[in-house]
Formats: sequence, C-alpha cells, structure tokens
Amino acid sequence: MSAEHAISIALVEDDAGTRERLAAALRRSDRLSLAYLAATATEMLDWLQSNSVDVLLVDLGLPDGSGLEVIRHAVTLHPGCEPLVISMFGDEENVLASIEAGALGYLHKDSTPDDVAHTILEMKAGASPISPM
Repeated sequence: MSAEHAISIALVEDDAGTRERLAAALRRSDRLSLAYLAATATEMLDWLQSNSVDVLLVDLGLPDGSGLEVIRHAVTLHPGCEPLVISMFGDEENVLASIEAGALGYLHKDSTPDDVAHTILEMKAGASPISPM
C-alpha cells in the first residue's frame, strides 16, 4: 500500500447510531477512506455489484438477511476484498460461520469505534483480528 492510497471501506450496519459512530471514527483516520454506508444487506449487495473496496465492515444481524450472505457475495465478486465482522454475537458458532464465509476478522460491538479503525489498519498490515470473547 502506498502512502497516498487510503484503505477504502464499505460498512453495512442497521443501527443508525452505531453506523454513524463507526463512520465518524473511520473518517478521522487519514489512512482510511469511507466509500459506502449501508443499512441493509440488500443495499450493500446491490452496491457491490459494481463497486469494490479494500475492506468490508459487516454486521451479521441485518433486518433483511445475514451479513454472512454479504461476505460470501463480496469475496466471490471481489477476491481482493477483506471482510471484517462487527457483531453483538460473540459465540463460537457465529465467529466460525463468519470465518468460513470469508471474514478475515471478527470484532465484538463492545469495541470502540476508534478501536475498529485501528483494527482495520492492523488487519491490512497482516494481523488476524479476532476480539477476545
């Protein structure tokens, strides 16, 4: 990654407050670029048909489907995209399902928005971020 290339990120999160807090943290980093915000799986799936990002930040519990479907779709369409789950569900079943779907990391929503931004930078540097549950 060159210094002038910011890491592009798309975020799908149904809770408006959480979505805006995460978006604000991502915008504060000069190394991250927020490309798209979605509230539903459908919005993100539609956007991914003609757009790609470096990192896809995905909530699992979406009102119109599972974030797992979004992850599978993203990695099929855009093999270079690196999905990162952010979820309230910290159980082993959801973590494993996310990794199997193609997620490279899993963060619990207890993480602060700035921690999430930092984790994305760490992941792009080669770390495998998984929150301790």
